[in-house]
Amino acid sequence: TLLFLGLSGLAMADEPAALKDAFKDHFLVGTAVNRSIVTGQAGFRRDADLVAGDIALVKAQFNQIVAENDMKWMMLHPRAGAGGYDFAATDALVEFGEANHMEIAGHTLVWHSQTPNWVFEGTHLPPGVEKAPDPAEAEPPRRGRFRPFNLDGPRASREELLERMREHIHTVMGRCKGKIKVWDVVNEAISDGGDEVLRKTPWSVIIGPDFINKAFEYAHEADPDAILRYNDYGLENPEKRAKLIKLITSMKEQGVPVMAIGSQAHLN
Repeated sequence: TLLFLGLSGLAMADEPAALKDAFKDHFLVGTAVNRSIVTGQAGFRRDADLVAGDIALVKAQFNQIVAENDMKWMMLHPRAGAGGYDFAATDALVEFGEANHMEIAGHTLVWHSQTPNWVFEGTHLPPGVEKAPDPAEAEPPRRGRFRPFNLDGPRASREELLERMREHIHTVMGRCKGKIKVWDVVNEAISDGGDEVLRKTPWSVIIGPDFINKAFEYAHEADPDAILRYNDYGLENPEKRAKLIKLITSMKEQGVPVMAIGSQAHLN
């Protein structure tokens, strides 16, 4: 059992017990860390003194860490091909965790957001579409947003996308094998509303609903000893929780190696 807490709002007594020590007989206490914390370098809106304070707080209070953004596909694997990976932040995360005797969680291998469009690109038109749409007619992205992948235009085949998924999972988990023991394999795949269980994403449309099963199969291939989680938010909502139970029950019945559930703290 894991508990993740933010870095702000911690009430301190005169001689406070560290969170990791207060709960050491019950569960790990983790926090999300950014690149500045694991490298010790000043970053966006955080000068050297603030970063030093962040590092001291993480070391004092927590015994598990997870990357805030740096292990998401867009940051870790921004370009296609074997040379398209950037492992600098991931390597720094692992080194920081090992140096400070912390367990490390991997977040996340497959997600519809913060995934570069090249992952889904290809030459196959959707069923029933005979002509690709004109890119000039596409709606421009909102300010500060990336243009979402256009599922009405050319895209990868199911086989192409499955192979890209498998290569990514095997490469990332293979590099961290034995160092990162728990992984959020698939993130936020459940629909927030309506009767459908899964949200509509390039993964679910191009591959089909079994993309989740495939991701877990590939992750188990890559590291048979790793704990594999499905992760989502809003599970305090009864309707969404019912969808989660339906999804996980189906996966277990099919022998998919899903081993844990991550409940992400976007709490209402």
